[in-house]
Amino acid sequence: MALVARVADLEQRLAATTSQSQSPYLTVVEAAELLRCKRQRVDDLLSQRRLKRYKDGTRTLVSRAEVDEHLQGSHR
Repeated sequence: MALVARVADLEQRLAATTSQSQSPYLTVVEAAELLRCKRQRVDDLLSQRRLKRYKDGTRTLVSRAEVDEHLQGSHR
């Protein structure tokens, strides 16, 4: 019984740490993984301006919140 409680506690701590360290931005590849699609689909969404493109040097980033909204169907 104590082992189960300890594992549950560790899982909660890990989840809290992970959620706090998440960046508000995703790379195009990360966005594709989250959307469960190919990278080309994310590129298409960026070209159609359904997702906003953020540049960090040579990297293209996408807002995690916008991807979440797209997943929920509340996109434009």
